[in-house]
Amino acid sequence: MPLEATEPAGGFAAEAESVAARFAAAWASPELDRFIALLHPNVRLLQPVTKPIVGRAAAREEFAKLLAWLPDLRGTVDRTALDRETLLISWRLRFTLGRAPYELRTVDRIVVEGGLIREREAYYDSLALMLALLARPSSWLGYWRYRGYV
Repeated sequence: MPLEATEPAGGFAAEAESVAARFAAAWASPELDRFIALLHPNVRLLQPVTKPIVGRAAAREEFAKLLAWLPDLRGTVDRTALDRETLLISWRLRFTLGRAPYELRTVDRIVVEGGLIREREAYYDSLALMLALLARPSSWLGYWRYRGYV
């Protein structure tokens, strides 16, 4: 998917386009090693409701728990854009939450370094996700396990 660029910085546009394509492929068919291959050794992952995840080892642990909780998790990239040295990806995650389908619309702000994701900050409606989770009691145990409460 070609990037829409505003003031791209030289070879950064090609690097970001490669990251965007690998990101889309990784989420279309999630596999732990695919995710980790996208990440800089000192990656910093930020998202609502969780502590920052720093480094590949911590990212591997988090992605493994996420995929165990939501085994049918799939992502679809809707749009990518490049603004100076920041890659923006608008995308949707789909998964089963409490025996019913759920879609989480997300925008990621990604800093690319050396063809890898150095930092990713996800923006999504965490309140809507928590309300959906609360409304589906059959999802509670899985979520508690994912978050390490059980």
